[in-house]
Formats: sequence, structure tokens, C-alpha cells
Amino acid sequence: MLQMNPRPSGVKFGQLVSSLVRMKAFQAAFYASKRMELAGVPRDLYTLGMMLRCFCKLGRVDFGYSVLSKALKLGIQFDDVMLNTLIDGLCKVGKVIEAARLLVHKIRILGYQPDVIAYSIIIDGLCKAGQTSAGLELLKNMEELGCQPDVVSYSTVIRSLCNDGMVSRALGVFSEMEEKKIQPNVFAYNSLIAGLCMSSRINEAMKLFDKMVERKVMPDTFTYNILVDAFCKEGNVLGAKVILKMIIRRGLLPDIVTYNSLVDGYCLRNELDKARKLFDFIDNRGCKPNVYSYSIMIHGYCNTKRMDEAEQLLNSMLEKDLVPGTVIYNTMIYGFCQVGRVKDALQILKKMSGPGCLPDIVTFTSLLDDLCRGGKIDDTLALFQDPLEAIDLIHEMVSKGFSADSTTMTLLIELLPKNQSDHPILQKLLNGPDIKSHERGSIGL
Repeated sequence: MLQMNPRPSGVKFGQLVSSLVRMKAFQAAFYASKRMELAGVPRDLYTLGMMLRCFCKLGRVDFGYSVLSKALKLGIQFDDVMLNTLIDGLCKVGKVIEAARLLVHKIRILGYQPDVIAYSIIIDGLCKAGQTSAGLELLKNMEELGCQPDVVSYSTVIRSLCNDGMVSRALGVFSEMEEKKIQPNVFAYNSLIAGLCMSSRINEAMKLFDKMVERKVMPDTFTYNILVDAFCKEGNVLGAKVILKMIIRRGLLPDIVTYNSLVDGYCLRNELDKARKLFDFIDNRGCKPNVYSYSIMIHGYCNTKRMDEAEQLLNSMLEKDLVPGTVIYNTMIYGFCQVGRVKDALQILKKMSGPGCLPDIVTFTSLLDDLCRGGKIDDTLALFQDPLEAIDLIHEMVSKGFSADSTTMTLLIELLPKNQSDHPILQKLLNGPDIKSHERGSIGL
């Protein structure tokens, strides 16, 4: 475009930068903007705003200030959109206090009156930084500062209070919002309903749900999922199924989150056959089970010592290229150990590899502690065809940085050939920070 004759107007160049920003090609947009500047293409508020947005999206808010300085030098009066973009950029990189200072500077020095968006951005930043009380204080001071809070401002604080477990306080903010004739939206209702359910106040959550429907604020799938999960966690699967019927009546489709909660509800009641029937149903109707779905079922089978069915599900996961993760593997290992099938547990350990699937302290505890404690050393020794197999397990445990206690040490000594107290694995364990002197004595060292 720069080589064209006649050269396109600055508006056309601005449209190019805008298109690149919409495509999230922020580096390219910044490069194009810089080339425009070097070629003498006139800059306007729009192109400078796009440039500022690029810097903020790239996490370089420090360069954002230079854009505001450039606007001042060119005699361009920047607007609320530009300042709000910079405030938002500062909050997203964790510089909430600096964003608040910019807001104050905007009021006192530049003579601007911040809009509700600016305040809402900072309230959100404070809440996400764990400073909910500060966010609430700013919300209460907005009117004194000349700005009326809106539903977004209130909803942000309500969500954060609920996440912090301060549900009663959130209800107070909700009532204050209603008193000021600000209509709560579905986001505000969902936050409160979730908070009440997490506090085991499901009856109040249902009353709020009824109030929501009465006021023509239509629940979404997320609202229903909150309630389904709450009923299931209380063991009330029938109540959850009533909510499921509501979802279908509304013309909404239950999603995998809905079904996972129901499957979990059945598992919590030890109704594994009903849970499996639902699990197979969702698989057949195209709402494919995810890793969490399998985790719920496998955990249920392991809890009820139905290890063959748990293993079948694990193999099904692997066939479908789903990565089980450390939690599922640990559940399987623990389950096999509980029913005395340690060889099968060791086979599961061998399958653990790759990111998110590496053994952790729970893995080794399940395999060693349950067997070694309570005088089970002889039983443990009998599980291994070759003592080196057990030594390799302990060696792997130590190599990954995990410590061993006296029972693990006793197992190792029993496994080692006689007169090999200087074995490197044993010495490494003995020199570990967690082997105390009294533990050394208890194993005869």
C-alpha cells in the first residue's frame, strides 16, 4: 500500500491495522502501524487506539504510555476507550494498583470523568487479585466519585464474594443492587446460586432460582448445571433429575457437565450399575464422555472393589487416545492394592509416562506403605518374582526426589543380598533428609 500512487488515505491504513487486530495478529498490526509512522502516514485517534490495543494484548503496557504521550504531542485528545484499554491492560498483567493510580490521575490531572467501564475494569482486577474488600469499597465509593455502578460492577463483586465464601455478604450486595433498581442479570444470579450451593444452602438457592424465573431472567445451562451438581453432591439424584427435565423442557441441551454430575451422584450412592448405564447412554447419543467422566466411573468402581470393570474403562480411555492423568492412575493403583492385586498395580505404574502422568508421592505410598506397614514385609517380598523389581521401584521413588520412612527402609534391607549394607540405593536413602536417627535405630543401622 505504501508503494501505491496515489497513496491510500490514512483511513485505509487504519482499516488495515483494525483488520489485523480483529484477526489477533497483534505483532503484524504493530509492525504495519510502525511502517505507517515511518512513511509519514498521518496518525489519528483510531490508529493510535489500535496501536495501544496491540501493546496491551502483547502484555507490553509499558509501551502503552508512549502511545498516550504521542497522542498529546500530536494534539490528539485521547478518549475513554484508549484510557480504558490501558487500564485493562495494566490489570491483566497484575498491575492493578498502577491502574487505580492512572484512574485517579485521569480525574485530578487530566480533568476526565471516568466512565463505569473504567471502574468495572479496576473492580474486576482487584477481585481477581484477591482484594475483594478493596473492590467492594470502590463499588461503594463510585457514586461519590460521580459514577453510577451498573450490573457488571455489582455482579463482579458478588461473584468474588461468593468465591471467597462470603455468601451472606454477597446477598447483601445483591439486595443493595435491587434497591437501586438495577436489574440483576443471569451472571449475578448464577454467582449467588453457586455460592449458596457451595455453602450447602440449596433450599435458598432454589428460592433464588424461582425468583430469577419469576423476574423473566432466563436461566442458562450453567445455572441448571450448578443445581444438578448440588443435588447430586447431597445424594439427591431424584432432585437432580427434576432439574434435568427442566433443562429439556426449556429446549436446552444437557451437556457433558450435566451428565458428569449425574454419574457422580449415582457413584456417591454406590449405584454403580445406574451410573454405568447413564455413562453408556451419553456415549451412544454423541455427547462423548471426557477424562473427568472416566475418572468418576473409575473412582466409583475402585471404591466398590470392582477392579476388572475399572481396568476395562482405563483401557477404553487409552484406545480413544484420552490421557488418564496421574489422578486416575493413582486411583487404579490404590484400588488394586486394596484388593491385594499388587502385581496389577505395578503394571499400572509401568503405564504411567508423559506430561501429567508421572508418578507422585501418592503413587509410591499406595504401592509401598500399605504393604509394608503392619508387619506385611514377608507378604510384600512374595509379590515380586525378582527382588530387583522391588529395588527398582524404590530406586525410582528416590530418583524422583521422594523420601522413604523406616518401613520402606526395612523392605529394602530385606530385599538386598546379605552383606550389602553399602548398597548405593540404601546409602542414598540413609543420607536423605527425612531419615531421622531414631528411624535408623529402628531398622538396626
